[in-house]
Amino acid sequence: MRIRILNTVLKTKTAKQYINEKSDFLTESLFLFISPFYFIFQSYLLKMDDLPINREIQQVSNNLNCKNCSASLPNDTYFCNICGGKVIVQRITLKGLAEDFSNNVLGLDNRFFFTIKKLIISPHLVFQEYLNGTRKRYMNPFAILGLTTAIAIFLFNFFADEYLALNVESNQQSVSIMANMMEKQLGENFDREAYEKENLELITNASSFMLKYFNLLVILFMPIYTYMAFLVYRKPYNYAEHLIINSYIQSISFIVTSIVFTVSVFTDPSVYLLTIFFLIFYYTYAYGKLYKLSISESILKLMLFIGLILLTFIAFGVLSIVLGIAIAYFSPK
Repeated sequence: MRIRILNTVLKTKTAKQYINEKSDFLTESLFLFISPFYFIFQSYLLKMDDLPINREIQQVSNNLNCKNCSASLPNDTYFCNICGGKVIVQRITLKGLAEDFSNNVLGLDNRFFFTIKKLIISPHLVFQEYLNGTRKRYMNPFAILGLTTAIAIFLFNFFADEYLALNVESNQQSVSIMANMMEKQLGENFDREAYEKENLELITNASSFMLKYFNLLVILFMPIYTYMAFLVYRKPYNYAEHLIINSYIQSISFIVTSIVFTVSVFTDPSVYLLTIFFLIFYYTYAYGKLYKLSISESILKLMLFIGLILLTFIAFGVLSIVLGIAIAYFSPK
């Protein structure tokens, strides 16, 4: 069609040039200059007409083969019944790329955003459905944990100085309370200024260490948190299933912590303390809905869980002190 139009235009133009006896030399020279480019463009159009642009791929047989697992597929099917892959029958176009980006990245149908939304609204349903086998609907718990951890690490490192200052400021009050207690017991022999300075430096060093090895700490402490939850809540779920549940819970905690942390950087550092109350509430709410616990039962389980955490940290502290003394005693002087 395009070639016919161009031929018609060229023929009309040529006829007018020959009919008009008073055509000037400039018009004839311009026509002679354009003619070679026209034939080149005509050859290009002939090649383009042979390409299947924006057309459906023609089926060469009665049966299709899945591009992912090579399984035989019947006609008029949209998904492979073996691997679940989508049957693609159209070429990639800019419109298709825009639609895929909108649906898979920005859209609410994206599994990441859908999983986050469901975990906030009804976390127990996500746990139950995923553990019972409904897994295509939700993002893998370890994948979403890794993604939310990466988001938190990026934000904490991007605002590294603000993060360290925030931790110092949030612990300033607790250090002052401990200093008051020590001052009452020791009296004038207690150096309050040195005590506060030493403890705040210790908090800064610990925060820097956590900032540097945040991802490793998540991997290290996740099995410990999960084992505590397993001891507190136990059946009907085994340890591996509790690991799935805690991965989802930690994912929400990292999302909320990242958002609140960013807000606190630009507003007030005390806003960051809200994350502690949210995490306690969300953990209690998620497990309470999953096990259908009453408010009193949920509080009792929470206290038991916090007690196990404190005992674990005390045990680690005692073990560290013992190891330090042993190393100092047996090391050559």
